[in-house]
Amino acid sequence: MEKMKLSKINWKDYYNQNSNNFKLVVMFLLSVLILSIITGGRFASGRQMGLIAYLLPEMGVLSLGMMLAMISGGIDLSVVAVADLAGILSCIFMRSMMPADASLSIQIAVLLITIIFCVLIGAVCGVFSGFLISYIGIPAMVATLGSSDIILGIAIGITNGSSIKDLPAILNQTTNYRLFGIIPSTTIVFGICTLLIAFLLNKTSLGFKIYMIGSNQTDFRFSGMDSRKTIILTYMISGILASVSGLLMCGHFNSARSDFGKSYLMPAILICVLAGVNPSGGKGKAAGMVLAIILLQTLSSGFAMFQNISDYYKNLIWGLVLIFVMILNVTSERKRAKQI
Repeated sequence: MEKMKLSKINWKDYYNQNSNNFKLVVMFLLSVLILSIITGGRFASGRQMGLIAYLLPEMGVLSLGMMLAMISGGIDLSVVAVADLAGILSCIFMRSMMPADASLSIQIAVLLITIIFCVLIGAVCGVFSGFLISYIGIPAMVATLGSSDIILGIAIGITNGSSIKDLPAILNQTTNYRLFGIIPSTTIVFGICTLLIAFLLNKTSLGFKIYMIGSNQTDFRFSGMDSRKTIILTYMISGILASVSGLLMCGHFNSARSDFGKSYLMPAILICVLAGVNPSGGKGKAAGMVLAIILLQTLSSGFAMFQNISDYYKNLIWGLVLIFVMILNVTSERKRAKQI
């Protein structure tokens, strides 16, 4: 009897700790059910689920960077611009490095070097934003908005607003490859990024510091730890994730543009809020992010099946959902505070 009681208490505690994740699962199942009914069963097809798995990594990897910034008590509004610039420069670099008659081994080598180059671009952009926030003292929203405009301006200046095409075939082939003919390579990349971020947050001192600085920056400073270094590293990792997302976009579209990621900023913020990330900092988990990303990509794919719903209406819907979720979160936090 005592064992049964203990197991019941454990399940209850587990639910309380992960209630937001359970809600996301229920919302996902309801979304699939409703969209399947509306589309006469077309939405629940294997092809549609495969399309969702193929499309979610771009937004997913970008959102992981946004999550880190928000957990630290800030926000990174430059992720989209970083993704676009990293993608553009990487494609230019790859085209210039790839010989016309390159063998497969040389193509793979150039691709790997391009990935490293892309990551370095993201890291530099992230360090720039982190420096403005930590050393200059500019609020995160203003700093990343300013750096976003600078980075976007560079991207537009390089391309003159046009597309970069004729990319080496290996980039598109790699991003479109499916393991065992089922699992998209981009989904594997997203999975690896998610596991690395989960490990960072849960198993490293940097992860502890990110949570701590988001919970109370004043206490963090009095503890003797360097908050500036933590902030710079946080935004550097956010920039790296944005650059990876940018390269995935280029592989998906087989080209690069300065506006590929423009529609991803609002969904990235919404994903974080849906996942239970506290916009004030100090709270957020990778598991919740995965569920929120799947849910939002499911809804986005559902909207895409209706041609009369434009991107402008989608932005309106995302904005309304964001405000609604924020109201629910604030209300629930107030109720918990009263109970305590």
